[in-house]
Amino acid sequence: MRPMTREEVRGAIVNQDPATKKIRLPVWFDDVRWHRIDYLGWRDLSSPKRAYVVTEADGQARGVLLRQAPNDSAHGSRAMMCDLCRFARRFNEVSLFTAQRPSRDKRARLNAVGLLLCTDLDCAVKVHGKPVREAFDRPADEIIRSRREGLRSRTIAFVRSVAEPRRP
Repeated sequence: MRPMTREEVRGAIVNQDPATKKIRLPVWFDDVRWHRIDYLGWRDLSSPKRAYVVTEADGQARGVLLRQAPNDSAHGSRAMMCDLCRFARRFNEVSLFTAQRPSRDKRARLNAVGLLLCTDLDCAVKVHGKPVREAFDRPADEIIRSRREGLRSRTIAFVRSVAEPRRP
């Protein structure tokens, strides 16, 4: 992913809540290693249930505001899979996040898209992890490259699904 400016990231959020005056960027924004990530994801420290995901799609920055739903303890110790990185993790490490579709019509604001996502938004770390290989598997760098391509394409598809109006 190419490096982005603070203004570019703030302007990329397609479903920004009208009540939110300012998007708070993470304190580590200046230390981002852009070549190692496929999306920029962070939690809003002033509102712990709010998160942001920004990626590059069609040559421009596009992102969404997400809200985390409460984790259901009924899942016990079951594993759940993140919809973006496709890694299975413990139920408390994956959460349901929803993104409101942007609309000026107040009745349409109830329209939301959801996905299961790593709670700490660390999909890039998981994707870059060294894979367990057998003798007949592809080389490790090829596996990591295909993981990154999948993560990137699923992230872009999700951001587009939020930004584009729903078809009847």
